[in-house]
Amino acid sequence: MLVLIIGVVVLLNFRQKPSASVLNLTIWGTDEGRVFKDLTLPYTSGSSKSKVNYVQIDPSQYKTKLLAALAAGTGPDIFEIGNRDLEQWQNVLAPLPAVNAAQFNLISLENDYPSVVEQDFTTDGQIYALPFSVDTLAMIYNKDIFDSAGIAFPPKTWDDFQKDVSQLRILNPQGQITRAGAAIGGSGKSIANSSDIIFLLMMQNGTQMIASDGSTANFATGGASAGENPGLDAFNFYLQFANAASPYYTWNDSMGDAVSNFIQGKTAILFGYKSMLGEIKDKAPFLNMGVAAMPQPTGATIFVNYPKYLGLAVPRTGQVAQAWDFVLKLAATEDGESTYAADTGAPPALRSLIAANMGDPVLSIFASQALTARSWRETDAAQIDGIMDQAIQSVENGSADSTRAIQQAQAAVNAIQL
Repeated sequence: MLVLIIGVVVLLNFRQKPSASVLNLTIWGTDEGRVFKDLTLPYTSGSSKSKVNYVQIDPSQYKTKLLAALAAGTGPDIFEIGNRDLEQWQNVLAPLPAVNAAQFNLISLENDYPSVVEQDFTTDGQIYALPFSVDTLAMIYNKDIFDSAGIAFPPKTWDDFQKDVSQLRILNPQGQITRAGAAIGGSGKSIANSSDIIFLLMMQNGTQMIASDGSTANFATGGASAGENPGLDAFNFYLQFANAASPYYTWNDSMGDAVSNFIQGKTAILFGYKSMLGEIKDKAPFLNMGVAAMPQPTGATIFVNYPKYLGLAVPRTGQVAQAWDFVLKLAATEDGESTYAADTGAPPALRSLIAANMGDPVLSIFASQALTARSWRETDAAQIDGIMDQAIQSVENGSADSTRAIQQAQAAVNAIQL
């Protein structure tokens, strides 16, 4: 009997610790196939019997196809989740198992990655995903327009930003915008990152986005002291740029897509991610474009920036230990991240590579901002973006004032948080 028990234990241990030298894994993602081909080549080339099958999925169909595959039991061994999406996927994910703790653990995560990765991809001390990159919102600006307006440097604070917007915009005699100082103030109809900008402004302004126990959204409820409402103040700050009665009026949704306006030289400042730069350069290769850090509140000593990135995660079904072992090889090593960065141009996630890129005139902006990126735990990022978009539109079409709109938004978010 003792021999039998020992044999079963040995067999179970063997199953829990598959050989890392021979792989047979399927990965789903949204990057081009060549990216993962280069990443996995060291493990599948030569005499290796390993097989890593990468499937590129259209981002617009990714969630639907992944849910269907997981439900049918035909899902991948590794797939990508957004940094705002852990709550959606946690029930189907396997956290980093104890068998991999010798390679990587929570202390490793805290030491090797910016704080936002722990905020986004851990729960109750369990690690659920690891990123190749951490992208953040930055200020993209037209250097020629700045020079023509006599502005030597991009604004570092929101106070300076307001002043510059007044100089950069052009209004016709009827008060209509013929050149926008910045794409800010509108809804998702014209500004793809509208909710991201609002959430950033709220957090920069000291808004407690969720209750202390994490159960409910709190961004419209009030501040730490009586009479304070930093979330509403941030919302109003954003909206002023689309208010024709404001001295800083510079945008409205009727102007159309913000990126197209920027490419055409009709907008001086655009807020976007590093991933957006390639699209702009492809469509406007001769545009004299600059990139600067996001403005911060005047006098701020602790900067806050806003992230958007993906992490590799492992489903509960399948080869959990082996899949996690491979995730660590790809995402938690300088070799893996360097290969990914070389193919995509994405800013790094590892602190060591962030430090190594501080001399790059563009990449250093995104790399340094990753260190001060902050998030808040959301149940469904896509739904919450839609809710905030509706709040913006309700103010701008006159159906609600800003106080009512943000309170309705908070109630709607809490309805899906439950």
